[in-house]
Amino acid sequence: MEEEWVPVTFTHVEFPKGDRLGHVMAWLSLIPVFSVIAGLAIIIMRRDLTSIFFYIGFFVNEIANQILKRIIKEPRPSRTGQPMWSHYGMPSAHAQFMGFVTAFVILLFYVRIKVVTLIIPLAKLWKHFLAVGCVITSLLVCYSRIYLQYHTTNQVLVGLVLGLIFGVLWFILMEKIVGPYFPIIASMPICEMLLIKDFSLIPNALWCEYHCIKAEMRTRTKKYIRPE
Repeated sequence: MEEEWVPVTFTHVEFPKGDRLGHVMAWLSLIPVFSVIAGLAIIIMRRDLTSIFFYIGFFVNEIANQILKRIIKEPRPSRTGQPMWSHYGMPSAHAQFMGFVTAFVILLFYVRIKVVTLIIPLAKLWKHFLAVGCVITSLLVCYSRIYLQYHTTNQVLVGLVLGLIFGVLWFILMEKIVGPYFPIIASMPICEMLLIKDFSLIPNALWCEYHCIKAEMRTRTKKYIRPE
């Protein structure tokens, strides 16, 4: 009897009907979609050049993946009733996406962010936890593509390796070539009008924002609250 596959609600990702693990794998397979949406939300809220450059990398990485698929033309695993965005599966776009995000994010936090805190060991552990979390998430997404028969193991491994390489190269491009011009770009009239800013010279943007806002609140409190 042919196995019935059903889609996750409002998505095109399918899993075997009644397979609870498959259902979990289907949701894990949607993490890249959620990441793109989350990235757009971060850009709208923070409006910093590093996030924008990272988000551009999403699409450059995807374009490279689609070009490679059409050059290699290796078909996906055969599965009856499978709706596909593309008939080609080499390399896996999901694996390449997760490899890119993992490499870029880990490098960003280890190289760029210098945590300002008195509890230095905890700050270092926090970065390690982040790195381990990125790696585990990437591996789970990659496994979900194999489990759900969207890709072969080789397609996923090649995609993951390409994504890691591209993530490292994209980070180097930002740090060594494009990044030094971020302060100049941020000072352009169009960027000032859109409130686009540059955090590249700030060791810990979160810490800086917190204390700047706190200082501003003190000033405004003194201004608007007068003693009786």
